[in-house]
Amino acid sequence: MHPGFEKASRILVTGITSIHGWPVYQKLRSVIASGRLFGIRPPNMKIPKDENVASMCMTDSAGLVRLREEFQPTHVLHAAGVCDLDMCEANPLFAYDINVNGAKNIVSVFSASSYIMYLSADLVFSGDKPSVRGYAETDTPDPVSVVGKTYALAEKEIAKAARNSIIRIGLPMGDSIQGEKGAIDFIEGRLKRGLPMSLFHDEYRSCIHCEDLADAVVSLFSIEAEGLYHVGGPKPVSLYEIGERILRRGNYRRDALRKWSRVDDVNGPPRIGNVHLNSQKAERLLGRPFKHWNY
Repeated sequence: MHPGFEKASRILVTGITSIHGWPVYQKLRSVIASGRLFGIRPPNMKIPKDENVASMCMTDSAGLVRLREEFQPTHVLHAAGVCDLDMCEANPLFAYDINVNGAKNIVSVFSASSYIMYLSADLVFSGDKPSVRGYAETDTPDPVSVVGKTYALAEKEIAKAARNSIIRIGLPMGDSIQGEKGAIDFIEGRLKRGLPMSLFHDEYRSCIHCEDLADAVVSLFSIEAEGLYHVGGPKPVSLYEIGERILRRGNYRRDALRKWSRVDDVNGPPRIGNVHLNSQKAERLLGRPFKHWNY
């Protein structure tokens, strides 16, 4: 057991196949007895095939109630949601249903008996007026995309829970469960095939390795930290810089990587600027700094 978890803890994790949910679920699987951990994957997913894993949509309130009665979780880590920028801009009602109504269901079903942690994201900020040290928890969200707007609304729903925490994460960097989710999978997948990859030099994120993210999230979860926390790497990294690192490591064709400005992307979804997160509050609580992402 993790030092912060009681032996009687029963933990439910939603969104276990997401780029951020998968490493968190794996970390919990290594510190919690298998019978006391339950994971929820999307309705059409068949992996992972762990015994205590079910396919379910966050809009299925009746299914969540059945799960509550059968598993009786003491802790809920809500990592489910939709974050595809293009998809959400094209279908904002779908994004609202999954992200906002999903959060409402989590609170409605589990709040009376469980501590709830929600994994939100830096996309709740526009990045238009970043501070030198990055966005702090006291800064007011000003999202520009449907994804960011629905995340911000979901945060408000989670905050209604009796015991809750909201963790805004930077950009998770690591391997996904399917090998096709996340920044590295997408960028490297194109570079491997010699396909052109245009990346913004003026969009910055707080890149953090998935293992480091999972370690921080599980640590905060185990002590039942309450309130709002930022968890991201200590330095802003542009999307183009990410591409350069992947290109150098894989020794891919240099001409396949192209530098682009977000202001020139007139036909795409609304783009953020510099949404670097100031994670000092979480670092102080955990007693350690978060690591730089290297690839």
